[in-house]
Amino acid sequence: MTESPDLELASHCLSRAKADVETWLDLVDRGQLATLAPFGQMFIYQLKTQGRLADKAFAVDQLYRLYYRRADGKGDPPIPGDDPRGTV
Repeated sequence: MTESPDLELASHCLSRAKADVETWLDLVDRGQLATLAPFGQMFIYQLKTQGRLADKAFAVDQLYRLYYRRADGKGDPPIPGDDPRGTV
């Protein structure tokens, strides 16, 4: 049986993912990628190698799912309200 997702945790993870993606992409635009922590640099590098660096919605979705799993979220990460990929 699948566990129900933790909606409060999901909301926190989504907010954090949106803020991080926005900040990280802004730093990339300003040529300051080296100022990011190694995790942020690796995430940006992965987006770049996938050809998805300009796709904020994809980046938010991927980071949200990662944060939810790392925070021991139960079940699949829920899609709060409307699809979060369209709210960036």
